[in-house]
Amino acid sequence: MIEVVAALLEQDGRFLACQRPKEKNCGLMWEFAGGKVEAGETREQALARECREELGVFVEVQQAGAQVTQAYPEYTVHLTLMRVRIKEGEIAPTEHAAWRMMTLEEAKEYAFCPADMRLLNALRGESVDHAARAKALFEQGYNCAQSVVGAFCEEMGLTQAQAMRLSSSMGGGVGGMRDLCGAVSGMALVAGMLWGYDTTGDYEAKKAHYARVRALAEDFRAIHGSMICRELLAGVPGGLQKDPQPRTAEYYAVRPCGRFVQTAARLLEERLYQGTDEAQGSASSL
Repeated sequence: MIEVVAALLEQDGRFLACQRPKEKNCGLMWEFAGGKVEAGETREQALARECREELGVFVEVQQAGAQVTQAYPEYTVHLTLMRVRIKEGEIAPTEHAAWRMMTLEEAKEYAFCPADMRLLNALRGESVDHAARAKALFEQGYNCAQSVVGAFCEEMGLTQAQAMRLSSSMGGGVGGMRDLCGAVSGMALVAGMLWGYDTTGDYEAKKAHYARVRALAEDFRAIHGSMICRELLAGVPGGLQKDPQPRTAEYYAVRPCGRFVQTAARLLEERLYQGTDEAQGSASSL
């Protein structure tokens, strides 16, 4: 995962937004200025350096705010938005195609990179309730794994359709076999996209990720007593079938699966924002 910092630079009720060069990833989309935290740097040092290099200004880094983890096709980033104040210089971007000062409302008219869009939502106080989203997806007819994975499709850099296809096999305890609960499978898929490893030879990364997935599964089991589909649904009237059943009012009345997908989404959300405060860095001055 790549640590990235972004500058919330405000003037007269507006914030600085920059347009990425056409030839780069997310070309011509908008973002907060900033960049990668290099080895040996603190977040504050990295952002001060990026502002000098990208904007031509010397800044005081004042406060860390909203943080998001976002998967892109090539990499995953952990992005921290930090308030800055210009100490010296005038804004003169050197790497971006364009820049402008805009309000949060005006920003709705521009196409922002996915991670930056989520930071904007946090500034507006529009953070996603993933547990509620997962339950809603289940009630729309998606299986348990799809409901959990679909709730985090934006963070994973997937469309909803891609998320649903990716997780479609895991429903009914993996293809209706009533083994590992689909909500737990969904947690594992999301965790892999957001925090997993993609190279060979890094034993410590592999070990850490397996431990992360085990911790999520054990937390789920501690709440519900099991992570096995047939055990979780042992009391369902009429028994369990391998083939999916029609989603009727009677089905929803006796199935506890809505609670399971909510738990899985909440556990992921807690880890996603562990040690962060999404309310921090709110838009009170914008």
